[in-house]
Amino acid sequence: MGESPSARTQRELAELRGSIERDIDALIGRAKADLDPAALVRRQPLAVFGTLGSGVALGAAAIAKRVRAKQRKRPDTEIERVIQELGGNITKLPGRARKRLREQLRSEISEVEKPKRTLQEAAWGMGLAAVTAGATELARKLAGSFTADDPQPVSKEHRERSPR
Repeated sequence: MGESPSARTQRELAELRGSIERDIDALIGRAKADLDPAALVRRQPLAVFGTLGSGVALGAAAIAKRVRAKQRKRPDTEIERVIQELGGNITKLPGRARKRLREQLRSEISEVEKPKRTLQEAAWGMGLAAVTAGATELARKLAGSFTADDPQPVSKEHRERSPR
C-alpha cells in the first residue's frame, strides 16, 4: 500500500521541523560557547587582554586629562587682576554674567598662550595613528576569524579542480 500525499507531506514537515530544531540547538550551543568568558580567554587571550588594556589606558588618559585641566585652570584672582588692569569693574554685572565673563577671559587667555604644535608632537601623532590603524586591522582580522565558520575538511576526491 502506498502512502497518501497528505501523510507524506506531514512526514516531510516533521523531518524539516526536526532538522530546524537541531540547527537551532546547534546555533544556541555555539553562541553559548562563543559568549563564555573563560573559553574566550582560552581561545583569544591576546584579544581579550588587549581589549582590557585599551580600556584601562582610556580610563587613565581620561583621569589624567581631568587632572591637567584642573591644574591649568586660572584662578579667579588672576582673572580679577586682568580685569582690573583693563580698567573694568565687574561688580556691576549680575552673578551669571560675571561668571560668563570670567570663563570667556579664561578661554581666550589660554588660547593665546597655547603653544604651537612642534614637529616632534606631529611625529608622535602620526606614529600613534599608524599603531592605532594596525591594531584596528588586527582586531578586525581576529574578529573575522572568531566569527567565521569552522572549516570542514574536504577529502581529495571531493575537491574541485579548476579547469586548465
